Amino acid sequence: MDSQTSLFQISSFDFKINHLFVIGILILAFSVSFLIRAQPAEYGFELNEFDPFFNFRATEYIVENGFSEYFEWHDDKSWYPTGRDVSATSQTMLHITAAISYEIFGGNSSLYDFTIYFPLVISSLSIFVIFVLVRLFAGTTAGLISSLLIAISLPIAVRGMAGWFKSEPLGLFYGLLGLYLFLSAINSKNKKIAILKIISGGI
Repeated sequence: MDSQTSLFQISSFDFKINHLFVIGILILAFSVSFLIRAQPAEYGFELNEFDPFFNFRATEYIVENGFSEYFEWHDDKSWYPTGRDVSATSQTMLHITAAISYEIFGGNSSLYDFTIYFPLVISSLSIFVIFVLVRLFAGTTAGLISSLLIAISLPIAVRGMAGWFKSEPLGLFYGLLGLYLFLSAINSKNKKIAILKIISGGI
């Protein structure tokens, strides 16, 4: 059977066998990435190292008090004796993204458990972003290879394990996403969509 054989059509999009192949490889890459990064949970379902506990506490503050209070929060339990202006001196987007994600996807889980899972999920989702980014200038095959490589890359994996609630996993995800939006905006023929992508990429 030819890879260009059409399976079904959704509106103007013609779904072919090669699309099924691409989806299968991406699911495989996501699964491998998730399993590798979930390994630390076998030895204890806890946050790792020191910074993740502070980031959990800052995220908890948003969940319990709201965003306006967070941006005015002067933490007197940090940086003794003067305290700390948290929103001005920490990874604000990590706290905000995690708090919003928890409100949407947290369900009945505790925030603590959610923040343990958060880095490995975000790190695994990065394989989709690297795929669309590389696909822009090198084609689908290169995009699939890059997604598989980032899934098993040891230097990236060790900074996105379960319990590693720090800025690196989300920073990589946002960095790749911002770059993709910027480069795809350059290639876009629709000026309104291009401007929207540039603004979103900048944010």
